[in-house]
Amino acid sequence: AMETAVYAFVTALSLCLCLLLGTGSAIKCWECNSRADPRCEDPFDNTTLPISECKARSLIHYPGLEATMCRKIRQKVYGSWRFIRSCAFLGVPGEGTYDENYCLMRTGTYDVFVETCTCNSKDGCNPAPRTRATAWLLLSLGAVVPGIFLLNR
Repeated sequence: AMETAVYAFVTALSLCLCLLLGTGSAIKCWECNSRADPRCEDPFDNTTLPISECKARSLIHYPGLEATMCRKIRQKVYGSWRFIRSCAFLGVPGEGTYDENYCLMRTGTYDVFVETCTCNSKDGCNPAPRTRATAWLLLSLGAVVPGIFLLNR
């Protein structure tokens, strides 16, 4: 009985760890540029454009490097706004902060403004974090595992 409970606990813990660790691989992102396609502008309606598999993308100067994040760039050049959405290959979410709600903002001369945001919490992310799903999974496991222990006594 105790052996079954330990087995159930280890299985549940392994499942949880696999879900938490596998968040950054094989991500899908929106890829568009509002200069060529006005559907890329904000507010963004993701039902009008197909999502792209980032693992199918590659960089010529970094062969073998996989995209692990999505990127959104909002820029204002000479008074005109442009939005660019793409797969991202280098760096960490939140422009190095690991906080997907953080975007890097830069202002330059000649009326130039650039905001860059990166995320990897879910396919097609642009800043929706996955913390709720993870919290529900952990709460569910927290309820199930003690139940297994009680049933096997």
